[in-house]
Amino acid sequence: MKVSRTGRAVLAGLLVLAMNVAGCGSSAKLMSGLSIEELKPVPGILSSAKLLKGTIRGITGDRVEVDTGERTPRYLSLEAGGDEARGLQVGGAVEIMVNDRDDIVAYQRPADTPPTKVFRGSLGKVFNPEKERVTIRLDTGRDVGFYARAVAMEKLAALEVGEAADFAVDRAYLLVDVLSLGKPRELTFGSSTRAPQRRVEGAFVTIGDGRMRLRMKLDDIQSFPVRPLLQPAIEQLDPNETVAIFLDGQGHVTDMVRVGRR
Repeated sequence: MKVSRTGRAVLAGLLVLAMNVAGCGSSAKLMSGLSIEELKPVPGILSSAKLLKGTIRGITGDRVEVDTGERTPRYLSLEAGGDEARGLQVGGAVEIMVNDRDDIVAYQRPADTPPTKVFRGSLGKVFNPEKERVTIRLDTGRDVGFYARAVAMEKLAALEVGEAADFAVDRAYLLVDVLSLGKPRELTFGSSTRAPQRRVEGAFVTIGDGRMRLRMKLDDIQSFPVRPLLQPAIEQLDPNETVAIFLDGQGHVTDMVRVGRR
């Protein structure tokens, strides 16, 4: 069957559209090669969030009016709801998740599990809201990338590199909420579940493959394994910057203090 030039153009356009639509799946929200299981997400909501139950009172265009028993109704966006918005109708029940600022971050039709999953990590790189993509470092030491919804961007921008946090993702694996677990101390980065056993001071050389290298006073270079959550902070050091590191009983770097430059 022959296809005209116009027909070929239309088919090409449809192919591009199909590829773009396919890219909107959860695989597009994560860096390639990442297994969802590696995130170790758990169904639930952040301790700072809450789940409201309501009844749909009206639907006008993209806006859904919901009565939650509060003084004023809540309004949902059909477009932002994705698959969860399909099938919503007046009189139907809906569950709404709000953050600690009372912003709506996700919603769903009644289900056995909440509309988000939560995983723990730390900020791997400075977040640029204009790019809508954030790099999270998992406990395994691996960096993963997510796209964030607008409601979470201000919180992400407030995180410091290396700052540990719990992250909430919706069913499309978009970041919707963040709960900081505590900012690094002013001069000390990282935290340890074990008391430091030994203090070592040296000039920072480089970090790679999970190990940091320091130049010691006798000009020899020593290498130390680093706990994953501390790595993003170490990567921000300047060459020859003098630091004091603290090693646990297994010889891993669990904490660090910036001393100065040599």
